[in-house]
Amino acid sequence: MISVAKRVVLCADEESLRNPQLLGLEESNLQAVSWIECCATAEECRRAARRDGIEEAWVVSCDDMEPLNVAAALKYDDPCKKVYLACAVNNGSLASRASLAKVDGVLSQACFADRFVFAKSLWGERSQKVGHEEEGSSFDCGEGCGKEPGAQAANGATARVEADECESQTFLGLDASAQSRKERRRVSKEGAGTVVAVVGASGGCGKSTIASLLASLCARAGLVTLAIDADLQFGDMHRMLGVHEPVRMDEVVANPSLMTRLNEDAKSTGKPSLIAAPARLESSEEIAGELPDIIDAARGDYDVVVACAGAFWSEIHARLIESADSVVFLMDARPTSLEATVHAVELCARMGLATSGFVYAVNKHERESLLSAVDASCALKGSTAIELSNGRRDVEELLGAGFVQEFIESKNPLTDETVALLERILSDEQVKRVSQSLSSKSRRGRLFGRKAKR
Repeated sequence: MISVAKRVVLCADEESLRNPQLLGLEESNLQAVSWIECCATAEECRRAARRDGIEEAWVVSCDDMEPLNVAAALKYDDPCKKVYLACAVNNGSLASRASLAKVDGVLSQACFADRFVFAKSLWGERSQKVGHEEEGSSFDCGEGCGKEPGAQAANGATARVEADECESQTFLGLDASAQSRKERRRVSKEGAGTVVAVVGASGGCGKSTIASLLASLCARAGLVTLAIDADLQFGDMHRMLGVHEPVRMDEVVANPSLMTRLNEDAKSTGKPSLIAAPARLESSEEIAGELPDIIDAARGDYDVVVACAGAFWSEIHARLIESADSVVFLMDARPTSLEATVHAVELCARMGLATSGFVYAVNKHERESLLSAVDASCALKGSTAIELSNGRRDVEELLGAGFVQEFIESKNPLTDETVALLERILSDEQVKRVSQSLSSKSRRGRLFGRKAKR
């Protein structure tokens, strides 16, 4: 029998190619499907798509590039070739970006599976007619589900319907590769470190301060700790942690071996190691997609990983929240900060991102503040919130100058309240170690000759 020529290029990460169930398919071996060329990297996919006989390219995920960028590159290489982006989740932003890239369509995971089954029968009928031996299955990404491949929907209406159907299950562009990373973490999470994300919906609410304290308290207790400054544009955690020449995220991306050095430093110094924000602003968007892989790599080498995001919500927040075991959601004592928090949490819920692991805190709280933890709890529909004191000048003079250990040793109540925050995040044994580390070392009551603020 004459073997069937390759008709379709399928780009997916290696794990998904080995386990098609992660793609929502019932196939047991995609590599055995005679008319599909399976690729895991962008270059392999582009090279395969140039071959004669390839009619379509389906991009689900990729080991070394964002799926949308792969799809855009394939369309750039051959504008006449049909290129489709299949993703587990979708939103209006992703659909808009795909449209600008001239991608022929964006399909949900369910529609991808349906079209795969439909095309399996279609390709089978064709192969029988020409005497080819058919094996496996495929999908054709016509603009609508259940239609013959190549059928066009007027004005792209069906493509918009696809996006609308997925919108309630999506958040800021998470894709199938994120789903794959989630599966890998589910398998390897036992015995791995705890990843804590510190986020907030308003600027100036103290995200860097609390993240630096969380990381330093954990390291002080003997927990091997990594701090990641995920405010990729204006992050300043290196200043608060007193790291004058930090290893930056773009450097780690270019040289992954730096992770080993950071881990050794954390173990030898008893201080948190730090991956700082890139020095060049223009690098932030380029390396944003690398954050989940950096966190995954650190998870097995550290007891605790603390990552702090910026105030401007973007795709990086989705990646960070999706990667974290716990999320500390900060607001300050301003009503506007609470309003912004409610908007952000509603966005998460509307887009299908679980918020059950969020720990809410009203930072910079004072007795005369307009906003309390009770107000926050009511606005957040009963979610528990705690209060963190205003560290005042101690934060400015000590943390602002990189003296985080001196701040911890002072009697500023913010330190003990941050330990209470850790009680909601870490295991009982880890919290016990943090508490013992504070009680076993002297804590000064004066800072530069003056009383510590309470």
